[in-house]
Formats: sequence, C-alpha cells, structure tokens
Amino acid sequence: MDIEVPEGLNPSLTALGWLVGRWEGTGNGTDHEGADFEFEQRIEFSHNGGDYLFYASQTFLLGEDGADPAPLGMEAGFWRPKADASLEVTLTNADGWTELLVGKIQVTRIDLLSDAVVRAESAEVTHSAGQRLYGKVEGDLMYALDRATTEHELRPHMWARLKRV
Repeated sequence: MDIEVPEGLNPSLTALGWLVGRWEGTGNGTDHEGADFEFEQRIEFSHNGGDYLFYASQTFLLGEDGADPAPLGMEAGFWRPKADASLEVTLTNADGWTELLVGKIQVTRIDLLSDAVVRAESAEVTHSAGQRLYGKVEGDLMYALDRATTEHELRPHMWARLKRV
C-alpha cells in the first residue's frame, strides 16, 4: 500500500499523511432542490508541524457549452486525529455554517459524521447534518458527501475523484 509520510509531519498525523498536498479533479452533485450539476474541485491539506492538518476546498460549477466555471462553494477547517484512530474535523463553509464532524481513520479510508452544525441566520442553505467518506483509490482521492437540510433527510450531495497535483 502506497502511504506517504511528508517530511516534518507531526508524528500524531502519520495516519493522515497520505492526504497532505493538493488535489484537483471533477465530480457530480445534486443540489438541495434536486437538480444535478458537474463541478471542478481543488482541495489542499497542509501542516505546520502542529498536531492538526489545515484543509481548504474550493468548488466551481462547470458551465454548459464550455462557459467558464463559476464559484460554487468554499470551506476550510482543521482535521485533528486522536491516538485511538478517531478524528475530529471542524469546518467553516462560506455559505454560512460551521460543522463539527467526528469519525474514524481506517488506513486510507476516513468516515465522518456531523456531530454539530451551527448556521448563521443568513446561511444560503439550511444545512443540518452531513456524512462524508474520503478514500485513496489507485492513487486518487475519492470522496462522497451526503447532506441533510431542514427540508430533506440525508441524501447524496457531491462525489468526486481528485488527482494529486
């Protein structure tokens, strides 16, 4: 199994070392109203020697007929692994909510579930819960994001395959 441990990585982050770097690719999604869309995504996991990873993600809606991609979403946060292979992730989304996710690291698979969501009054989507799966498959980062809102139960929202750049 190909697992990288970047130089200078805090030993407590070894289980997440395979994520460190920049990833780009495309994916598909279904918005909160049920409309399908395609998107481009850029994710970066970085570290500064501390016991957490910094995460930043940007998505761009792919236009029809070759139109330039339009900004779709942006989120950033911190991934904090624990000695028992559990994981806490705090994310802030540009659409007006902050989410705490908890989960488990299983070598090159990470399962996360919302523990708490706080929405601003002006939040564009009434996000209420989420579930995420990240995994390394054939050297690529694959993920799936399920989302619940105040209008609907948890359902698939976005999924993508990203390549390290």
